[in-house]
Amino acid sequence: MTPDLQLLAEMADREFRGHTFNGQSLMETLRQLTPEEAADRNTVEGYSAWDNLVHCIFFKYAVVRHLGNSAFCDPYPWQEGSFPPILDVSPQAWSSALGYAEKVHEAFTVTVRGLDTSHLNDPFPAWDCTLSEALLWIPPHDTYHTAQVRNMGLARFRRPRQVPGVGF
Repeated sequence: MTPDLQLLAEMADREFRGHTFNGQSLMETLRQLTPEEAADRNTVEGYSAWDNLVHCIFFKYAVVRHLGNSAFCDPYPWQEGSFPPILDVSPQAWSSALGYAEKVHEAFTVTVRGLDTSHLNDPFPAWDCTLSEALLWIPPHDTYHTAQVRNMGLARFRRPRQVPGVGF
């Protein structure tokens, strides 16, 4: 594995489940939510936090599948697409969605770490870009949707946060 791919995988991990200079990661943010909060679409943009999670999972899954490493996370449990309908919003379904997100993310980082760099300039036809461009987009995509969830108007995130000591 090249240092570039190692850094990309590390960045993806931090933005997905770690804690970064950007603040809480996607999973740190989403794990705070009850299933009811996660499913609430009475938000600024009309999307729920759950919608955002499934959206992020889908694009990460698309990369993993394109690279032939999706067996670990097949079958994909929702209708494929950017913001599919979430039909089951039960507590079990929320727990399963969070677990599945971890599974897809793990497949993504394993795939990135094992990638042959000679393929980075290969076309990624589904998104009309190169594989490199698709890979580089994934970590900031998680970051973007973390911010979207935190700013969508959910009551949980309108409360003042507890500021940790020094650093983050």
